[in-house]
Amino acid sequence: MIRADYLVATVPLTKQAEAMLPLMQGYWLPDPKPFSLYGYRGYRSGKIFIGTNSERVLIQATGSIAHDVALRMPLPVDHELSVARIDVQVTMVVQDADFFIRACEPSKAYKSVIWEAIGEPGCTLYVGAPKSDCRLRIYNKSAESGIKPLSPGDYLRVEIQFRNRYADRMFRAIRARAPRLPFLSHLRRMIDSYSFDCVKRYVEQEDEELFPDDEVKDVDEISRRKAWIERSVIPAIRKVLAADPDYRDILLSMLDNPTDEML
Repeated sequence: MIRADYLVATVPLTKQAEAMLPLMQGYWLPDPKPFSLYGYRGYRSGKIFIGTNSERVLIQATGSIAHDVALRMPLPVDHELSVARIDVQVTMVVQDADFFIRACEPSKAYKSVIWEAIGEPGCTLYVGAPKSDCRLRIYNKSAESGIKPLSPGDYLRVEIQFRNRYADRMFRAIRARAPRLPFLSHLRRMIDSYSFDCVKRYVEQEDEELFPDDEVKDVDEISRRKAWIERSVIPAIRKVLAADPDYRDILLSMLDNPTDEML
């Protein structure tokens, strides 16, 4: 499964975006703490930051939650969304991750470097300059995390860092549930055909083994929804009932007898 692993995006601070802030904060920031980032002031909880400056709203997410944010982030002004960076990865199981990395041949069109600790597992291959709009990193995820797959072998992570216009395009591909084509298209240009085919086959198989941290746990989802209800929905309901007490019966009826659209 191709997943976002890091995201930095901004939208204009319109009235509509400002109205959505409490909903986003209530859903993704169950334990918010004041924080500043890149000149934006806001709140951080876990691996998510949501903040504002005088003109824009910024969301930064790191790790598995970045994919959830990319899919669910409300877009009040879609054409003015700016994605500064998005990292997209697939984590596959191979017999020997370091052997795979050493055997991988990067395209000569890109500046490349391989990093390897002497006497220890843990190779990393970089293809592309650090400041380029598209940079590939292939590394031994088992050596980095200390986690081995259930099946014999190692976790190998193939990750592409997109910036600027490439980031915008990849973000929209993820929103459309169609990240495979742009991810593989970039990967094909950056490594040899054999290594590429290995990754492509893994991406296309249906029974792949996800790295444990790649999947947001259900308990996290429930916790976020509870926090959202308690911090955003309940205060909104109280305001409505203060203005229209008779709406209470309608609300209770909707809770007791939800329609198909509400489920």
